[in-house]
Amino acid sequence: MTGGQDTMDAPAFPRVVSCRSDRLSPWTELIETRIQDAPAAEPRTFHSMRTADYVAILALTPDGRVPLVRQYRPAVQAWSLELPAGLLEPGETPEDCARRELEEESGFSADRIVPLGAMYADTGRLSARLHGFWSDSLRPVPDWQPEEGVLADPLDLDDFMQLVGRGELALASHVALVGLALTRGLLPRR
Repeated sequence: MTGGQDTMDAPAFPRVVSCRSDRLSPWTELIETRIQDAPAAEPRTFHSMRTADYVAILALTPDGRVPLVRQYRPAVQAWSLELPAGLLEPGETPEDCARRELEEESGFSADRIVPLGAMYADTGRLSARLHGFWSDSLRPVPDWQPEEGVLADPLDLDDFMQLVGRGELALASHVALVGLALTRGLLPRR
């Protein structure tokens, strides 16, 4: 488990008293977990969501543009500017998913993909992990057609970095990928 404690070293409390799930859709389960914090304590109930892990890819085209997508997100009832991203399909590797999402959403394929790591988006409410990737070896996909409901919107690297600095990249986890790429020297500093 990423960021967790080894079960051999785990203290006796808190402990899970019960856990049940309700499937809300093919993509989402509501999890109810009852936790006891101490031997005499009454258990407390916590709710979380279980979804598939997902991927996002931060990339740079040969002419210095960052592929981005705009799409309407019903959860926030607004258009969102994001990196190409999507849910991991059963049996699909995170790298294969990153390649697929990059091609479907932006019209670019990657010759080489570098993993940036996997992280939890919200350990208090979500069990899914984001698998982040980087690529600077892109080429256009011949005869590419945009995915329905997704608008490809590549931005010049300087404009992209200003957008990130203004807080206009919608997902905090995508901003985290920018930070990881910067700290690893993959993304040129501007």
